[in-house]
Amino acid sequence: MKRTKNLCLIVLCAFYLFPLFGQKNVEANTALPFGGLVTFTLPCTCSGALWIWFTPLWLGNIPGSGPLVYVPYSSLLYQGYMIGVPGAWHLGEYAPGVQACFQVTPVGCIPQPAIGVITQTGTSVPGLW
Repeated sequence: MKRTKNLCLIVLCAFYLFPLFGQKNVEANTALPFGGLVTFTLPCTCSGALWIWFTPLWLGNIPGSGPLVYVPYSSLLYQGYMIGVPGAWHLGEYAPGVQACFQVTPVGCIPQPAIGVITQTGTSVPGLW
């Protein structure tokens, strides 16, 4: 009986000290800011995401040009709801280095290179600054 109580105490302490459920969101710690104007969009035919090319693309203090991936039901979309529409400005955060866009080819699905995945973004109405 005493061994059972000790075992239960050890298990409860393990759950208290090292939680197995409710992992912290890794993206929240690694998200970086971005902003830019959508130039064109490609649908990711294997993964169901959108590959969006921004020009200019501001990654913190670095202006340039490049693609980010919007993943429905994973990326949060805020005011405007014009994701990937050419001429719409986007401002938000992205997780760098994640490949989430795959295109269908005769040999199978291949990754479409991107800077990262959008974690959250808000958009403008196309043509308005």
